[in-house]
Amino acid sequence: MRHKAGRIVAVLLVLLIIVGGGAVAAIYQKNSLAHVYFHKLTDKTEKTTPVATTDKTASSTIDETKLKAQLKQLQFVGNVAVIQDGKLVYQQPYGQDPQKNTKTATTKYQIGALQNTLTAAAVMQLVKDGKLDLTTPVSKYYLLDNADASVTVGSLLEMTSGLTLDVLPASELNKDVIAWNLANATVTTTGQYNFQTVNYALLSGIIAQASGVSYQKFIKDTLLQPAGVKHTGFVTSAAVQSKLAPSFTYDKASDSASAVTQDTLFQTMNDQLGSKQLYTTASDMAQLTHYITSSSFVGEKYMHQGAIAKAGTAYTGRLAVDGNRLVSRADFAGYHNALAFTEDGKTGVVLLSNYQKDGSLSDTAKAILKLVQKND
Repeated sequence: MRHKAGRIVAVLLVLLIIVGGGAVAAIYQKNSLAHVYFHKLTDKTEKTTPVATTDKTASSTIDETKLKAQLKQLQFVGNVAVIQDGKLVYQQPYGQDPQKNTKTATTKYQIGALQNTLTAAAVMQLVKDGKLDLTTPVSKYYLLDNADASVTVGSLLEMTSGLTLDVLPASELNKDVIAWNLANATVTTTGQYNFQTVNYALLSGIIAQASGVSYQKFIKDTLLQPAGVKHTGFVTSAAVQSKLAPSFTYDKASDSASAVTQDTLFQTMNDQLGSKQLYTTASDMAQLTHYITSSSFVGEKYMHQGAIAKAGTAYTGRLAVDGNRLVSRADFAGYHNALAFTEDGKTGVVLLSNYQKDGSLSDTAKAILKLVQKND
């Protein structure tokens, strides 16, 4: 009887709450008292869908002794991540920087021009959706002195637009690099390759115009969230930067290392994307590369039309075809990064470093990929 009486009281209480707070609150407003009692009464529990994580690694057949020997030979300092058949199987920090900073599997780094790969992938998503055309003149989006119809969206991707930017940016983090690039960029000979960061700065603005949302939001919605990464974001302030692995430069003549100052770092960022610059972990970068090269993204046609540079194409920061591999690299204010993947993007290695003394990080990534493939 007491149990039955208790339920009657509960019913009356819920009815009172619904009348006072509204039926809508009882059912839909999860933070409301009405909602709590409604679900207690109806004995319903809310279910949540588990989110995939890249923090856990699958079982690996990698010969770790040989892998570490490759890293030791290069005197590698940073984080390494390996994907085999689409699954993260290895992620570890290796070596020590001059300040002996502690690193974990989720230590974050800036990636410099590796971000161009993601920008190009976002462009091709818009092309696939019919919201952007590579042959469209940049003048549809921005007015540039002396730029004619030959300066197209596609020429920005290839860095053959003829745009140059030789002005040294400020050391205070720029929130609007587009305006600064437009004010200082000049047009020379269109059709000739010239690595200029202004190309991808303008592409970030074109992505925003074509998509109707900010560049940051489009990258998050189109790439970061679908790929399931959790430790990637934008360096919007000094506070965010302070949580990343600090970077160092090495002087071979004196055999000495120096920490890169915030002013130097921000100045380098302003020369690219300013506060739109990405940070990430080695495992997140591996996951992102695997995602954008998968058939579930834009498909082979659009990948090879723009997101992947054709074989023999000059360096743009995008993924490039190197034999039967996809590769990319970037050096950025003391950060040194490289990746090497199989053509299908299912197996690959990412190296993110904050202190590189000598050797080729790109060659090391290729060597580790070869080692990983032997154990597939």
